[in-house]
Amino acid sequence: MAASPASICIVTPGYLASSPRVLKEADALHEAGYRVRVVFSEGDLELLRKHDGLLLRDKPWRWSAIGWSRRRRGERLVYWRATLGYEAARRGPAILWPVLALAERAEGRLYSELARRAAAESADLFIGHYPAGLAAAAGAASAQGARLGYDAEDLHTGENPATRAGQRRTRRIDLIERKYLQRCVHVTAAAPRIADALAERYGVSRPVVVHNVFPWADRGRLDGKTADRNGSGLSLCWFSQTIGLDRGVTDAIRAAGVLRQPVQIHLRGGLSETVKQAILGLARESGAAVAERLHFHPPVPPMELLSRTAEHDVGLALEQGHNTSNSLTVTNKLFLYLLAGLAIAATDVPGQRDVLATCPDAGFLYPPGDWRALASRLESWGRHPEQLRACREAALDAARARWNWERESGKLLESVAAALARAPGGSPLREATSAL
Repeated sequence: MAASPASICIVTPGYLASSPRVLKEADALHEAGYRVRVVFSEGDLELLRKHDGLLLRDKPWRWSAIGWSRRRRGERLVYWRATLGYEAARRGPAILWPVLALAERAEGRLYSELARRAAAESADLFIGHYPAGLAAAAGAASAQGARLGYDAEDLHTGENPATRAGQRRTRRIDLIERKYLQRCVHVTAAAPRIADALAERYGVSRPVVVHNVFPWADRGRLDGKTADRNGSGLSLCWFSQTIGLDRGVTDAIRAAGVLRQPVQIHLRGGLSETVKQAILGLARESGAAVAERLHFHPPVPPMELLSRTAEHDVGLALEQGHNTSNSLTVTNKLFLYLLAGLAIAATDVPGQRDVLATCPDAGFLYPPGDWRALASRLESWGRHPEQLRACREAALDAARARWNWERESGKLLESVAAALARAPGGSPLREATSAL
């Protein structure tokens, strides 16, 4: 009689629509023959709940969502219980963080609920995303006598400002990662420099690098529509969960103000009215025509994002390197631009530099904040469309040959197979792993 396939539970504290790595991980593990369950939470953001529903509609693996909305009658108790515990833990003195898992409760509002839901069913391996997900997965793994894994989507100890509150959160994350990484038999990281930093900080083996790339097969779902682009002029696009003033978009707006050929700028993401007016004010200061060619778009379901991106000419990867994590990571927008076949205009921060070094003909790097350098390169593309076309072709070639999930997911599967070959409770894996 054939043995039952191994089971894997993935734990993440947020919405799946904001967690493309979780979705790709679950899909790859299911396709490899594992039994997969994903545990996540959903709060008050109804648009993201809607997007979650669309994403999950055709998924073959199992999932379990913890709802904690103040606006939904059946979820208010969970919201208030989790919030009160979270606020109390955050206000407690740091000396008490190791007691009663206070650090875990202070870092993850839904920590206890995620841990209980994950532990409700047995699994051979529990994989946490983000420090709160790591802590919850660790609790479930201990309850089930199972193996533990972690996916570091960012360098979380390098995300916070040098304020008292930011330093306090960094110490809390350090405590959580230091405590649980020692137990992990499977660790992945989103970029080589993040993997290096984790290994150095915690004295663990270098995590397996699994980049934020997308399946090449996704190009089969391109709808060929032009829904956002406005005319044939050079079209620049940028997207994120949230549009903010510290995200580098000001570089593009200032650059547009000195270009001799007009460009259109498309920004997609959640947007407050205050930020919108500040951006429009900067656009008007930069040139009378800039504000007219600035377009704001709301988030779209993840399965539509590639089509809406492919309408444009240039993908803006404008990370400013304002903290260590932002400098070292490689965001998913850069890889989506490659898959969409856009020329890349990227800031010269270490993580992005590493990727563009593998496909230099796909675009260019410029120093963060040097909008005149950005303008110079955009001006060249506007005046020489054949150069732009060559960059777009090189970007698509890079996605086809190297930067795609079909290739990258193999490293994830190898690491998981090695972890499952170890006995539960065994010592962490100590083997060096792959680089860029």
